[in-house]
Amino acid sequence: MRKFPASPITALIDEKPRYNLGESVAPDLTVAELLGTAGTGGSANLADLADVKLGYGSSAGAANLRALVAARHGIADDQVLITTGAAASLFLVALLAGDGEILIARPCYPPALDAAGGLGARVVTVTSRFEDGYRIDLEAFAAKLSPRTRLVSVASPQNPCGVAFRQDEIESMLAAMSRICPEALLMIDETYREATYGDAAPAGSFAGMSPRVLTCASLSKAYGAPGLRIGWLTTSDPGLAEELRLAKFNSSLACGTLDEYLAARLLARADQVLASRGAFLGQARDIVERWIKGHTGRLHWLPPEAGAMCCMQLDPAVFGPAEIDRFHACLGRERTLVAKGPWFGDTGNVFRLGLGYEPLDRLEQGLGIISAALAA
Repeated sequence: MRKFPASPITALIDEKPRYNLGESVAPDLTVAELLGTAGTGGSANLADLADVKLGYGSSAGAANLRALVAARHGIADDQVLITTGAAASLFLVALLAGDGEILIARPCYPPALDAAGGLGARVVTVTSRFEDGYRIDLEAFAAKLSPRTRLVSVASPQNPCGVAFRQDEIESMLAAMSRICPEALLMIDETYREATYGDAAPAGSFAGMSPRVLTCASLSKAYGAPGLRIGWLTTSDPGLAEELRLAKFNSSLACGTLDEYLAARLLARADQVLASRGAFLGQARDIVERWIKGHTGRLHWLPPEAGAMCCMQLDPAVFGPAEIDRFHACLGRERTLVAKGPWFGDTGNVFRLGLGYEPLDRLEQGLGIISAALAA
């Protein structure tokens, strides 16, 4: 029996630190906010939930929900498959690799790597570095491809740093795949794409770019509704869409009808919800940017393009292994959580800072504890 490896990232879900600066999401949305009833006494909207039938839904997902997702991506409704979060999308697509190879860009969301390995696929990785702004070396990428490559998996914006791929980079990757592994698919995880700052518009989706390109996203990160467990896959290849729908049906039948109902209500108000959350994330990002200027020479960061997180690097000239251990020990004593670089396949000098999960005053307090740890 195959075993999925344990992951330290479970601490981000299961533990309750004093200051959680390790999360990659903004504050959780409430049902009242989702329905637009917060502070309005909107009992009628809440009463609508009483009429939701809890039978099986459609294997492809509710038609109105798929239409809302499609409209936000500029694609046809039949190019959307609703899944149980983006995690299920990554799992379903990994099944397509069979006994071939999956090339995954690191650093990455650890369960994506663990799921691929747990399914028995041969996993190959191409690594980008903090010093290079987490831009993938396209020559190194092409060198990792082989005729056995069946799937390439990347994220844009990337977890843990919030850096996005450019159009020309994706085109170059597809060109290399056409030369070396013409049957391979390119999966782009866009979960953080709409988690922008202030009134900045999100980058365009890669959905529909090519029949060989799949994308996935969810309501977990940008929308703050991970408890709904609703995500989606997109593909413009009708045969592939049907294969993925059957894979979903055979593994989970359908998503929860209540989850899909609430997801549709949320996406119907998407612009309003994202505007409010974007304003909050913009303020949080500004706080971190001002704070980092007080640690020049000891701590570096990459300003994120989207997402409720960013990457920090303890200066290698100052922080060796012993100093890194002392730094994290100081945070541990104060029960202040950050996501350590090795969790994502990065070095010990790197950590992910969650800038959007805590209220702004608690974010500043948590940053103060990190400052003390740096001084120690």
